[in-house]
Amino acid sequence: MTEVDVALTDYAVAIECAVFTCRLARTRYAASEVRWWFVLFFASVALATAAGGTVHGFFAEGGSPGHRVLWPTTLILIGIAAWSATRIGTMMEFAGTPERMINRAAMAGFVAYVVVVLWISSAFLVAIIGYFPALVVLGAAAMMAYRRDKQSAFLAGFLGIGIMVMAAVVQQMQTDISAKYFNHNALYHVLQGIGLYMVFVMARAMCGQQRVSERA
Repeated sequence: MTEVDVALTDYAVAIECAVFTCRLARTRYAASEVRWWFVLFFASVALATAAGGTVHGFFAEGGSPGHRVLWPTTLILIGIAAWSATRIGTMMEFAGTPERMINRAAMAGFVAYVVVVLWISSAFLVAIIGYFPALVVLGAAAMMAYRRDKQSAFLAGFLGIGIMVMAAVVQQMQTDISAKYFNHNALYHVLQGIGLYMVFVMARAMCGQQRVSERA
């Protein structure tokens, strides 16, 4: 296995998000629409990190068939996660015309992103640029919800998104703990895992507030 630290941390995030996906998917909630957008978000991240870990672990060579298939797949799955995050953010706090405008822009942005990934550039910076607006929308919605309701889960979600932004900065600055044993990509995955857990705390609280009683 090549890039062991990067591959294993990718797989760890994949397992984490698979658990989040299952926990949200298998319980009945009244807020079914937002629940399924969270399910799509975490499932997309789980698949993206599983594919990315496989690239780093077994297909690091850019010209290999595995790399040519799995790497664009990884980036497109990240785009799906970003689109899901935008939809969640607009459902939380941006009703009416703002919601429709943001969602239409997000869909157009996703289509443009896929075109760039498939035919122009598959650099990871493209993914970061692609998902940054989604983090802004979801982070703003989390903070607005926290200021209104004063629930710690919304603050956790906001801080988690902040950690995810910091992770992207660390990745682009190539900040290594150890260039040989734990490089900037591995650190990026660890920070992302922490941030994603905090977003899951928010997701669980949002859905749990409207749980449907089995006896209803």
